[in-house]
Amino acid sequence: AYETKIGRGTFTAFAAAGVAFPATNYIADFLPLSIGLHSTNVSGRIIADYDLGNFFVTASGTYTYRNNITIDRTSYYTTEMHLTNEVEMPDMAMEQLRTGYRSRWWRLEAVVDNMTTLGGFDIRRNDMPFPSNKMNSTDAGVFVKYTLKKIPALSFSADASYVLAGRNVGQSAMVGGGVYYVLDFNSKKPSK
Repeated sequence: AYETKIGRGTFTAFAAAGVAFPATNYIADFLPLSIGLHSTNVSGRIIADYDLGNFFVTASGTYTYRNNITIDRTSYYTTEMHLTNEVEMPDMAMEQLRTGYRSRWWRLEAVVDNMTTLGGFDIRRNDMPFPSNKMNSTDAGVFVKYTLKKIPALSFSADASYVLAGRNVGQSAMVGGGVYYVLDFNSKKPSK
C-alpha cells in the first residue's frame, strides 16, 4: 500500500488479487438459468482512494483472467461451428468509481460500475445466451451502511443500482440489503 498527504486530504493506493472457482459441477451451458459460467477466475485489482475528512473518492480497475470451460455437448455454434466441448472464455475488465461520505457510523456512497468482456460474440437471434458471449454493462447506484452506536459490532446496509447501458446484458434494477455482525475473537477487553 502507498499513502501520502495531498493538500488537506490523504491519497491511498493498493492492490488486491483473488481466485474464484466453481465449487460444484453445475451445468454452465444453460444460461440464463445457470448459477455461473463455471470458469476459474484469477483477478488483479488496483484501488486508489482520496479522502478529505469524511468525504472520499475511490477508483478501481480490475482485470480478470478466465480459463476455458467444457460443456455437456460435443459441438456448438458461435459465429462458426466448433466441433469440441471446450469453450474459450474471454477475459474481463471492470472499472468502478465511488464517492460519498464515510464515518465510524455511516457510509453513504454513489457508485458507477463498468464491465467489459474482452472478446466473445453477441447472442444470436432466437437463441439462448452462451457462456462466452460478450457481456458489457454500465450501472449506477447507491449504497448506505449504518453501524449501531450502542452495539458497534452490528451494522445494516442497503443498496440499489440500475443498468444504464449494456450489450447482451438485460436492463434491470437491483436492490439489496445486509446485516453485519463482527465476531471479535480478541481476548482483551476493549479500553474505553
